[in-house]
Amino acid sequence: MTLCNTMSSEAKQQPTTGHCSVPQPSLVPLSMADRIAAFLEGRTHGEDLLHELYDYVLEEPIPQSMRELLK
Repeated sequence: MTLCNTMSSEAKQQPTTGHCSVPQPSLVPLSMADRIAAFLEGRTHGEDLLHELYDYVLEEPIPQSMRELLK
């Protein structure tokens, strides 16, 4: 996950360099606590957290009783 100021309306451009061997701090995987803190501080939208918490629900079958209500 890349941390950046995604809540800002201004796009900031960083100069690029040709040095590929320099590690980028934004490419280091963050702990769950750091990701939650980033969301609460407004540095991310938290979409990765929501996917991790709720994507399994999309794989659950729809109960027959609910299918009957939808017909």
